[in-house]
Amino acid sequence: MTDIERRAVDAERPLTGVTYGPAVDDDGYVLTLITADGPLEVEFDEEAMYLLWTEVKGTPWPDPPTSTEQDLLLKRLVELANGADEEMLKGAISALGGKR
Repeated sequence: MTDIERRAVDAERPLTGVTYGPAVDDDGYVLTLITADGPLEVEFDEEAMYLLWTEVKGTPWPDPPTSTEQDLLLKRLVELANGADEEMLKGAISALGGKR
């Protein structure tokens, strides 16, 4: 048996059922889910919130159309960029024809 609490976001509040922003009384961020059982707040430190944001930012809807080779390459490039140091990023930008 797992120790995972599950709640569904309130279907009556589709636009406000999930929000996030800076924590008011602490450092970091709060992800708030409005559920039928009341609000549920999940706290993140800055690094965890950034990881969540970068993970979902480029993530398509759960049933995306068939990915093209370009889609897969772009996703891989973003994954690699997220783990790169400054010199690696500068090299990648230069290799792609960008300016430093």
